[in-house]
Amino acid sequence: MSAYEPPYSHVGEASTPTLESPDEEVGPLSQFRHGAQDRRLLELARLDAGLAANADFDDKPWGLLYRALVDSIGLSPDDFQLAYPSAPWDWPCPQEGFIHAAQYDFCATAPQWSAIGAYVSSGDTVHQAYQQFLNTALAQTDYRSLRQHLNDADDALTTATNQYTLATTSAASAYAAQVEDNQPSFTQWLGSARGHGHQTRIVAAQVAMNRAQAHYAALVAQCQSPELGQAQRRCGDERFHVRLSDLNLIRMPKVPDWRLAQSSDDWVAQVEAGRGPAGVTLGFSNREAPYDFAQTWAGRRGRIRQLFWQVRINGRWERIDEFEFDNKLELSLDFQAVDTIAIRPGDWFDGDFARSMIDGPFMPGYSGFGGDSVETRGQPVFGERGFFGLIKSGLCVGYRPSFAIRTTTSTFRRFVDPFKAATALRIGPFVFEAEGGSLAAGWKADPATQTFTGATTSRSPLILGATVAELPNAAG
Repeated sequence: MSAYEPPYSHVGEASTPTLESPDEEVGPLSQFRHGAQDRRLLELARLDAGLAANADFDDKPWGLLYRALVDSIGLSPDDFQLAYPSAPWDWPCPQEGFIHAAQYDFCATAPQWSAIGAYVSSGDTVHQAYQQFLNTALAQTDYRSLRQHLNDADDALTTATNQYTLATTSAASAYAAQVEDNQPSFTQWLGSARGHGHQTRIVAAQVAMNRAQAHYAALVAQCQSPELGQAQRRCGDERFHVRLSDLNLIRMPKVPDWRLAQSSDDWVAQVEAGRGPAGVTLGFSNREAPYDFAQTWAGRRGRIRQLFWQVRINGRWERIDEFEFDNKLELSLDFQAVDTIAIRPGDWFDGDFARSMIDGPFMPGYSGFGGDSVETRGQPVFGERGFFGLIKSGLCVGYRPSFAIRTTTSTFRRFVDPFKAATALRIGPFVFEAEGGSLAAGWKADPATQTFTGATTSRSPLILGATVAELPNAAG
């Protein structure tokens, strides 16, 4: 028998709610909920460190590319995020009940609050933020003993979650020091020799956290909050969780399922058979006025943490100063196909309940969006300062891009030799691979038109970015 009794057996107990009084001892502080903004700032600081020698770079082309994408391929500044660094959409489609680690990382990682954002595969996950949101929702009960059990269970859960957060944060720090451009992604790295020790610590902490979470959810189920109890049950239901398909991750507990409307293999097959989405040509000139990011869903312009123009020579990326300072440069990009593939969380996510909680009620110390009044102050749950803010709703991809860069004569002459020696060219988030070098890949430098042209040799679609939705009003 459990250590607590169901509410119906509390004969003669006072039937008035007994919330914590201001003088009651405060339990442990949640590092995940209260440290979310600090972790995001740390991610940006790590990205900034890589640009220390290039502090004077011009990020205007990023805005011009964002505008060109929005104007050309049916995207909207109301929900589109241009993501960098470039990543291939080449995730294998495993058998039912499994998910590839790279797919899991991309879908589960919450996007940054910026129209152009760095994809950091070790960032906070939406499902953990959702679970923590459920844990801050106030479970209503009229019984003092059940309330005390809830308080004790919440303290134990917070302590266990803090250990898990510490383990994942430590792993993310090591990952950032060892890996560039999310290759491999964070969860894939946990299965490698360098990440295995961190995987072991994460698994141990996660097992303890899941046990504490199940105990807390069982107490919530006895409260007078049936919708919250149902949401807690769904979130923890293993029927809605899947295994990571990498054999080196077989000891990891199941993870919440994330679904794509189509696999990359099926999508590429349709495109190459002529039954896929249409292609598009887009571009910009350096003469154009800067893009106003106030028009976007993020409502502001964030500093970009990656150079727009880079060339890879002898295995090393180098900045292309000539392109940055050529005011007459014109860029044209041609994609054989572009598309947006829907991303949907599995049935562990209850979107209806999340939307119903936009105004709470929340546990003391938390509020929907924060504020200065007695009713609204406290740690925000939603919004840019909260821990449960954004979710990806779509994967924006492009297939077999080619480029044409027209420059002034002087720029052409300075860059023609590096271009011939290149094995790859980075244009914003896109990496154009040239296996065997640019000449072997068929890239051309035309002195008559001062134009550099080429196409990627990779047959994997490129991820252009994602459509995002703001919580708690996101569909699901």
